[in-house]
Amino acid sequence: MNMHKNILNVALAGTVLVTSAAFSLKACAQDMPYEPVFENVPITESINTAAKTEIAQPKTSTMTPVEHIAATNTSTPAATASSPEDNSLQSALLQLDSAQTELRNQLIQYKNEYATLDSQYQNLARQRSEKNKLIKDTEKKIKNLESTKEKIRKNMD
Repeated sequence: MNMHKNILNVALAGTVLVTSAAFSLKACAQDMPYEPVFENVPITESINTAAKTEIAQPKTSTMTPVEHIAATNTSTPAATASSPEDNSLQSALLQLDSAQTELRNQLIQYKNEYATLDSQYQNLARQRSEKNKLIKDTEKKIKNLESTKEKIRKNMD
């Protein structure tokens, strides 16, 4: 019986391992632009990035700075191909710097909003504890009055 249990456990573990490996290989293969070993004609980056841009770009106008840079880089592949490599690297660095600045500005804005919400939360927590104390005090007073009434009723009898 114990041997059958071990065989089943090993078979189950093997199945899980093979299944997870197959899914991870499939997930990794989806992000690969192409396999150059099997291609007769190499795929250029402008074709790949244009195809990814159509899928990745949202329909709305709210894009993060990183998405904005990716869209800018992929929408002008001809300009970067014709300019020297140094100019394209410098422009890429400038775009990354501007994206980093925008992200830092967003971070500052988020921190300010968080601080505002945190102060509101602390204020509400303080008010809540004060109300809770008032409720408990009022309940004690009511209980005292009820016990006093009971004592008076007992004395009257």
